[in-house]
Amino acid sequence: MRIQEVKTLFRHAILGIVVLILSACNRGGYNQNFVNYNAAPTRAMLVAILPFENLTTHRNAGIIASELLTTELYRQGIFRILEQSRIRKWMANNKINPAQLTETTYAQAVARALGVHAVIIGSVSEFGYQHGLKEEPTVGINTRLVSGSSGQVLWASSTSDTGRGIFTRDSANETAQRVVVKMVTELNNRLPD
Repeated sequence: MRIQEVKTLFRHAILGIVVLILSACNRGGYNQNFVNYNAAPTRAMLVAILPFENLTTHRNAGIIASELLTTELYRQGIFRILEQSRIRKWMANNKINPAQLTETTYAQAVARALGVHAVIIGSVSEFGYQHGLKEEPTVGINTRLVSGSSGQVLWASSTSDTGRGIFTRDSANETAQRVVVKMVTELNNRLPD
């Protein structure tokens, strides 16, 4: 092999590696948000965050997502949040199945029963690892804030993300936290002051 051929092969190999790295860095998630400005949510609202429906094979994905959302809402100072222990106790006393909670009409009744302005319901559509060249965590969460008085959806968000490690690997929990931060930050930016 001539030196010129070796140089050409080397350049092609380097170019291939650069393309792989750039495509790995360019992965983006999905973030779609809706705020009902006709009945906009307010920061002073008392909100209950119900356990999310788990549409994945990860056993506790719904609970994990709703807990992460609760923490992020506290962190960003959005809404007054009803304590989770009170919600769990009410659900246990009334034999409530979390899968029922994703229906907006049912969510409205739950809001009234708990004495809150609105409830956040949702589902986890992805929570695990995507297989391929490198296993990366993927997380997708869908939420809706439902008014207890009118049953209207005041806010909705569908957000997903994939791990962003090239030389290291994010956990599914880190990826889920990024998803929740995106959701809540977008809501925070759209809320009236």
